Amino acid sequence: MSPQPLSRRLLPIWLVLLLVLGLALPALSVSAQAGSVAAVNTGRLNVRTGPGVQFPAITSLPLNTQVILVGRAPSSTWVEVQIPDGRRGWVNSILIRTYADLSLLPITYSPPATPPPILVTPPPNPGQPGPTVYVVRAGDTLKDIAARYGTTWQILAAVNGLVNPNRIFAGQRLIIAYSVPTVPPPSQPQPGGGVHIVQAGETLQIIAARYGTTWQAIAAANSLSNANQIFVGQRLVIPTTPAQPRYYTVQRGDTLFSIATRYGVTIQALSVANNLANPNQIYVGQRLVIP
Repeated sequence: MSPQPLSRRLLPIWLVLLLVLGLALPALSVSAQAGSVAAVNTGRLNVRTGPGVQFPAITSLPLNTQVILVGRAPSSTWVEVQIPDGRRGWVNSILIRTYADLSLLPITYSPPATPPPILVTPPPNPGQPGPTVYVVRAGDTLKDIAARYGTTWQILAAVNGLVNPNRIFAGQRLIIAYSVPTVPPPSQPQPGGGVHIVQAGETLQIIAARYGTTWQAIAAANSLSNANQIFVGQRLVIPTTPAQPRYYTVQRGDTLFSIATRYGVTIQALSVANNLANPNQIYVGQRLVIP
């Protein structure tokens, strides 16, 4: 019998090597993500203590600053990074650039456990003075809050003027009610003040122009968290005299959180008044309207 060719004798060895590499490469890919380098892709990037704008900023980084990827939060675009001074914090991954696959980063954040429901007996007279006010905590939903107080999320949404009941935020103050108060139908609004019923095709800018005011003033008067979200049939209070706007010029080291705290307003109000798509993207010299 003639000996087999060398290539045929080596074939089983090559197959074993390919199998080993196929098993090892995914593990190498996963381990390569934590510790990968990313760079800041915006003018000033706020680094926060947790994955969300509701967490305070610990510092801000200039454009092209390099950071090291550490982990990520589940179901979120926020990632944990190590900054050049060695501290760790959280940034939104849409504001950094990297070649790493962020989905392979280990999850390093667990949301705080929702506190057990506290059953509250409704007051004997829901219309009595001094309504109960609840401050929203991280992880709360309107349904959970309603169940905790023995009411419905529909009533809470109506009483608090929530356009979207799925959009509540930590720190928001909600009036707890057990019925929707009846309000007499408003008289026909007069130019410069009153109540306006939103019609199909209207925007806040169109309504503001009709009444000789600003869309920022209407948004503030109606506690609108998003000036682009109004709906047909919504009742808007039209301020009689537009408030004189205040302005602030962003300084080095400022964050939207620090500016909001300084003027006693919320981050959401500042974002709406200045039409900021991303609260992390403010820059030195930018002129902000203070609502």
